[in-house]
Amino acid sequence: MGLINWIFDIYQHSEIDKVRAEASAARREVAHLRGGGGSLDAERLESALGELALATKTLQRVLVEKQVCSGEEFAERLRQIDLEDGRADGRAPLT
Repeated sequence: MGLINWIFDIYQHSEIDKVRAEASAARREVAHLRGGGGSLDAERLESALGELALATKTLQRVLVEKQVCSGEEFAERLRQIDLEDGRADGRAPLT
């Protein structure tokens, strides 16, 4: 195996390890959102959604303020991504 392939293999393995760690963290977060009986805890879920909304709004504002894109460009890309699942419903599939 050449040096480039060897380096690429190490990189791929490190990326796989990162994804595994992220998946594990996501599973822990979902478990945290569930109540004692296994049902979703509405208050925890609402809190998590609020945190996600805050992070999304912050990211959008920083991108516009730093002139990475305009507000219109962001909105247009949002519409394009919204249509990727075939429906303009303001949502993206979770999978």
